[in-house]
Amino acid sequence: MSSTRVTPAFDRRAASYDAHAHVQRETAAWVAEWLPAPGRFVRCLEFGAGTGNFTRHLIGRFNAVVATDLAPAMVEQGRLAVPAAEWRTNDAWAPSPPPPDLDFIGACSVLQWAPDPTTCLARWRAGLAPDARVLAGIYIHPSLPEFGELLPDHRPFPWRGADEWVAHFRAAGWTVTRVEDRTRAYHYPDARSLLRQLHGTGTTPSDSRLGPGAMRDLIRRYDTLFAGPEGVRATWTTCRIEACA
Repeated sequence: MSSTRVTPAFDRRAASYDAHAHVQRETAAWVAEWLPAPGRFVRCLEFGAGTGNFTRHLIGRFNAVVATDLAPAMVEQGRLAVPAAEWRTNDAWAPSPPPPDLDFIGACSVLQWAPDPTTCLARWRAGLAPDARVLAGIYIHPSLPEFGELLPDHRPFPWRGADEWVAHFRAAGWTVTRVEDRTRAYHYPDARSLLRQLHGTGTTPSDSRLGPGAMRDLIRRYDTLFAGPEGVRATWTTCRIEACA
């Protein structure tokens, strides 16, 4: 899911999203390692499902999976890609009332964009059974530190740290049962290729007011400072959090 609250731009990426979403696919597989055994929970609601990268891992673990996203075109792509799920449009920050028998919530690569995480997580918890669970995969500080080094005055990606996320879950009434983070570097032929990949998944700087000259300079410096034998690197730190209602 994109950081923007306006869906048309994200909708336009629906057809090409998967071509750029290798980081998101790998994140989904890693977070899915913590999914419960089949049959332990009945009904799962997924927020920020996009085109179904995490949804694929949910199928078969629950009696029913409801996959949702704010962007209608993403929902349509997801419905084609993972037809075993029930697909709906839904706003993760202000969701519709949960379906009956909901006892599990999944979310991968979406919560990092929440403008008010505590309120969002409290809304997710509302109406759930006391033993319901949530499993979330979140990009955290210091993801993409290369951009922070090149744009120290812009804070291009205002990530929160793992401790901050644990605090938000607890403030929303969740009991955090386990949390883990990892850092991985991905490589690209050059900075332009990296920027195309980020743009293609909706991962855009919060302050993107760089003019053409400044952008060319950014690309040049990125290629100079962060190139290696495998190409230029982009470093992501991901957190997986499991919590009980």
